[in-house]
Amino acid sequence: MKLLAFETATEVCSIALFDNDQPVAVVEERVPRKHAETLPLFYQELVQKTKFDLADLDGIAISIGPGSFTGLRIGLSFAKGLAYGHGLPLIPIPTLLALLSGVNEKTGQMKMMLFSHRDRIYHQDFEFQSNKLIELTEPAAVAWPNIVDQFTNYDKLVHCGCESLLENGVKSIVPAVPSAVLIGKLAVRDYADRLIRKPFQLVPNYISPFEFSK
Repeated sequence: MKLLAFETATEVCSIALFDNDQPVAVVEERVPRKHAETLPLFYQELVQKTKFDLADLDGIAISIGPGSFTGLRIGLSFAKGLAYGHGLPLIPIPTLLALLSGVNEKTGQMKMMLFSHRDRIYHQDFEFQSNKLIELTEPAAVAWPNIVDQFTNYDKLVHCGCESLLENGVKSIVPAVPSAVLIGKLAVRDYADRLIRKPFQLVPNYISPFEFSK
């Protein structure tokens, strides 16, 4: 299987090529608020490195959110453009699941948190069962002060981009590193279940800022 994978839901812009179910090339960098100009350049760099042909791909995997509104929109728009031009399916991968999948020592009840803005975060609960992450809740958004007192309920806490909030007395949280490699690995594993052959109606899972919990 050959896939192209994108991660643009965070401050990291990342693109990876998978061949025979393994990542063979990746281009990524932390580029806050510069995804629009960076992603096409990274794509061209990947093409030059690997000489791959879009016609040979089995699909394009994309981090679908929640995350940066602008980053998600840019990533999906770029992926759709490539998919439409070559009749390729898309494989949308939940961002929080992908972030947590890259963490070592997964165990028991786990909470994944992704910084949004000010004191707001996206979060989701998981359980690690039989070597697989099971989603216990849907992704949601909340103010950090309203979730800290729940941290003792989990075997492991994982975050991405929440460093400024961790200064408020919470230190024992494992960092997650976003990458298109994580998106690609889940797309390979869940290809048949997540495949969308007509992705014209696919939209990112933004989670409206008006839906933040009190």
